[in-house]
Amino acid sequence: MKQSASPELQLDIERFVYEEAAVLDRHEYREWLGLFAADLVYQMPVTTNYHEQAVGAPPPPAPQAYYFHDDLRTLTQRVKRLETGKGWAEMPPSRTRRMLSNVILTPADVAGEWNVACNFLLYRSRLERQVDLFIGARVDHLRPHAGGSRWKIARRDLTLDQGTLIANNLSIFF
Repeated sequence: MKQSASPELQLDIERFVYEEAAVLDRHEYREWLGLFAADLVYQMPVTTNYHEQAVGAPPPPAPQAYYFHDDLRTLTQRVKRLETGKGWAEMPPSRTRRMLSNVILTPADVAGEWNVACNFLLYRSRLERQVDLFIGARVDHLRPHAGGSRWKIARRDLTLDQGTLIANNLSIFF
């Protein structure tokens, strides 16, 4: 039988999740990169609608296309690009607000590691009239870490509820 999260652990991980969102909303990307494990997988598959799927049929195969499928190296490159001031999609920078809810912890296969599921709503505003809403769910795999951050994010799987992405770009981080 797997262990369940104590109230103290639940609170600690929820606080970690909320603090990470605040770091992103403040555009503190270098600090944000420090929250990830070296073997990070950070991905968002394209959401596909299957209108003609028969009732009771097995689900379609796993998605093959991704909005992004990053590791720590490529995520760091994306941050460096923003820091150059030449990333036109973020000039001027987006104003963002991340709202996270329904944080549920389940033990991972490795003792002391946790899978953390939550829902998100990401509001982005740019220029005078560009507004985007991204709504979905994510699952993070957290590992305990002694130095600096108390947790490291080893994996983030994001699922958008939107079947069609209307935003001009995905130049922000989730």
